[in-house]
Amino acid sequence: MRERTTRCRLLRTETGATMVEILVSAFILAMLVVPMFNTLVAGRMLAAHRGEKRMALGLVERKVEQLMAAGYGSLGTDGDVSSVNMGDGTHPDDPSIVVSTRGDTDETNDVMGELTWDVTAVTWASPGDSVRAKVVEVELRWPAGAPSDSLSITTLVGA
Repeated sequence: MRERTTRCRLLRTETGATMVEILVSAFILAMLVVPMFNTLVAGRMLAAHRGEKRMALGLVERKVEQLMAAGYGSLGTDGDVSSVNMGDGTHPDDPSIVVSTRGDTDETNDVMGELTWDVTAVTWASPGDSVRAKVVEVELRWPAGAPSDSLSITTLVGA
């Protein structure tokens, strides 16, 4: 009998984690880790999107500079985005352009977009003077096929 009471006392005095305590701890840990993980993923996606926007803005600015340097009367083939055709209408025939390579050489990871420019001739006159110019709007939409984002710059090119 004495042996049994000693064993019961030992069982009651032993400390440790019960299954309920372990489950509660795991639940609390999950409640903290999941939102932090989601925040990290969202931050990474936002940083990638900002990088794409920066690349897109650089592409649009470069195209505007090319068209302005080509000048009012520039004509040419309309095959792809390397054209500097300043004829009235929307250019080029193939607007495909790589917006971002995502830092690797795998072309399947590239973010593709569509770069177009619309040219409209305008004239206006003031007493003793008339002005001819072209309004040029360069727009980049990406990703190709289902554009969810776009940038555009509009400028005036004089004759």
